[in-house]
Amino acid sequence: MLTLNEILGIVYLQLTGMGSLGNLILLILNSFNFLTAHKVRPKNVIIIHLAFSNAMVLLFRGIPTITRLWKVKCVLDKSGIKIITYMQTITRGLSLYSTCLLSVFQAITISPNNSMWAQLKIKATKFIIPCIVLCWIVNLLLDMLVFLHRDGPKNSTVTKFGCSTGYRALDIYNNNNIKFEILTCVHDTFFVCLMMSSSIHMVLILYRHKRNVNHIHSNSTSTKVSPETRATQAILLLVATFVLFNIFSPIFILCMFHFKFTNTWMIHTSALLSLCYPTVSPFILISISNQIPSFCAHG
Repeated sequence: MLTLNEILGIVYLQLTGMGSLGNLILLILNSFNFLTAHKVRPKNVIIIHLAFSNAMVLLFRGIPTITRLWKVKCVLDKSGIKIITYMQTITRGLSLYSTCLLSVFQAITISPNNSMWAQLKIKATKFIIPCIVLCWIVNLLLDMLVFLHRDGPKNSTVTKFGCSTGYRALDIYNNNNIKFEILTCVHDTFFVCLMMSSSIHMVLILYRHKRNVNHIHSNSTSTKVSPETRATQAILLLVATFVLFNIFSPIFILCMFHFKFTNTWMIHTSALLSLCYPTVSPFILISISNQIPSFCAHG
């Protein structure tokens, strides 16, 4: 008879394995296109970075959790545990930045040439690499600042089995930790709002195009879904997936800080949700890689 921890370990293992495979496929496909294409597609660079970031999220969050649930002896010292916890924070931030950058870049790319984004549209491709480098610099510095000033727990939860990383390494009774978690949530909220705004902008562009050519579709007897409709659905699905799987995790953390208690189901639910997006997103990106229509570029 399997225990609850063993069942949870299997769930984490499935998510980590499936997500790692999906991100590896996405990484290989876009790397191949990037290296062999006659004309470099900047979006491939962003997707490569996103796939790498998501794979690292699964690695540094999934594996330590599995070892703890399955009571594998922790071979890391305190410094090693701190590094793993720091990498968990960094990789999550890089995944957020990459998703936001991809959404903003797509919004600029499909904007009509007569829009206010026309000039930025021409220069957008030149800023992809600098933006990714800036994301790394900002994320490393911000997470280092929070990591160095965050106080550890008064009573360690480290046992002879597993390593205390992630939420278990936080002291919910410490006011400094509460301040930094609120700062982190505000920081994440800003980028989520930016990503959602750009995605809504894309949806509106596609909707206007569909309305303008609606008479063409009405005269057609084909029941095939139009490219702009598929693109709209794909964008909505990608954004909804990100928001759905990332909005509850910080809420659970803030609830634990506010009510001054550590609830096991909250910890596991929050951790599971944090792994769902990097697991699901590569398959969404693989399915929509050629569905974003180019007709808006000539609108």
